[in-house]
Amino acid sequence: MTKEELEEKLQAELEWVKYRLRMLDIMEKKLYQMRDVAQKSAKNISAEERNDLNKKIKWLEMQVNALDEESRHE
Repeated sequence: MTKEELEEKLQAELEWVKYRLRMLDIMEKKLYQMRDVAQKSAKNISAEERNDLNKKIKWLEMQVNALDEESRHE
C-alpha cells in the first residue's frame, strides 16, 4: 500500500468516525427524550396519556435503533 493509499484509507476512516460520533450525539438526545417521557409516565396520568407516551417511546426507540444500524456500517 502506497503512502497516498494509506492516507486516503485513514481519511475515509476518520470521516466515518466523525459521522458515527454525530449519529451517537443524535441518539443520546433521543435517549434523553425517552427518559423525559418515562419520567412523565411515572406521574399519575390517564390510560390514554400513558398510551400516548408509550407510542412516543416506541417511536424514539425505532429512531435510535435505525440511526445505530445505519451508522455502524462504513
